[in-house]
Amino acid sequence: MNPNYPVWFLPVSVPKGTTFEFKFIKKDSSGNVVWESGSNRSYTSPSSSTGTADTSVYNWQ
Repeated sequence: MNPNYPVWFLPVSVPKGTTFEFKFIKKDSSGNVVWESGSNRSYTSPSSSTGTADTSVYNWQ
């Protein structure tokens, strides 16, 4: 379990200035997966940073 439940995080490394899309899932103890509804989320990593950047806090759709 995440130590900050219900706030979850996953560090990822991407090249600077990279745009990627993502969605969240919920997985129950039986292994059933539910994808969140709505459009894919999109994020572009900063083009001027070589360190770390935090994304916005997202809520389940």
